[in-house]
Amino acid sequence: MKVILVHKKSKSLGVPRRSIGSQESYSPENKNVVLKQESSPLPPSTTSTQEMETVNQTSILNKLLQGVNVFLNAQKTLYIVEHPNQSVTNIEFEMGRKSEWNRIERYCIFVINSMLIEHFEPYSLMEQKEKRLIIKNTSTKISFLIRCYLTSKHYPDPTDIRCVTHYGYYNTPETNEYFFSNEVSQNKEECFKMHNYFLEEIRVIANKLVKYEFREVDLAALSYMIFAQECEKTALYLDIIETNKNILFEEYHKNIVCTYGFDKAGGKFANVLNLQNDITELQRLIYEFRIMGKVFTNEFVDIWDELLFESQDRQQPRPTEIPITSEHYAESEC
Repeated sequence: MKVILVHKKSKSLGVPRRSIGSQESYSPENKNVVLKQESSPLPPSTTSTQEMETVNQTSILNKLLQGVNVFLNAQKTLYIVEHPNQSVTNIEFEMGRKSEWNRIERYCIFVINSMLIEHFEPYSLMEQKEKRLIIKNTSTKISFLIRCYLTSKHYPDPTDIRCVTHYGYYNTPETNEYFFSNEVSQNKEECFKMHNYFLEEIRVIANKLVKYEFREVDLAALSYMIFAQECEKTALYLDIIETNKNILFEEYHKNIVCTYGFDKAGGKFANVLNLQNDITELQRLIYEFRIMGKVFTNEFVDIWDELLFESQDRQQPRPTEIPITSEHYAESEC
């Protein structure tokens, strides 16, 4: 693996990790952080050969799949760079703390923003004030959908209570004391109870994903549906959204038919669409949890207090650039 990290004024933290995940790297004004992956040392992607496409590489579905791969690889790269002594092919997930969650989630928000700019039309056409209307709900929903997806892949046993928080980290209702150790000292029981509702919902959705044989291409299609729904709520670029949705639905349905056959395609398509309701409910729970967390303790950190795009500068640089070299394509030709 060859990972190049450029960071001016890097500081030793006294721990056996490099500081790519440090707090300063998440500032949208920071121009000095570039994470570049030059080869493909990461664990094999879950994209199957049935999801690969060698003809129509310019389809909307393929472009979305590329974007999802950027996000997934970014999380893996971050974990590997911060844990240089871990085996790439046999990574053991560890319990995470909320302080760790806050730090990595800030990083993921910026990666999702870059993903939307590069791969989710028409986000790149929006002005900053329009992006502010879209990014918060979209980023939260996609982030937690990916969390459910990673949980379904790494802990597929329906009796398992572990939930992936980010690549390399997990949490359970039994680890609340550890998770909140540095952040909640008051009204712990109420805070833990709200958090457990959230974890239980992640497990319910993750178990559905296992049952539905949820793939990366399904993740890509559903992520765009979530994004499109937010654009429709705010009446932004409706013509482009409607056109892209129609093309996406056609390509995605063809992919499902090619993979599962015509008889099972309808059920698969409907199950994926219905997951939007589950993700919306999950978002409601996490918003309630954030609000209640602030009520229960002044120590509770809500990363959305530092929402993206507070600057009006429309030429803000992207904080990360993470190109991928091993491209994945969604099959649309039988």
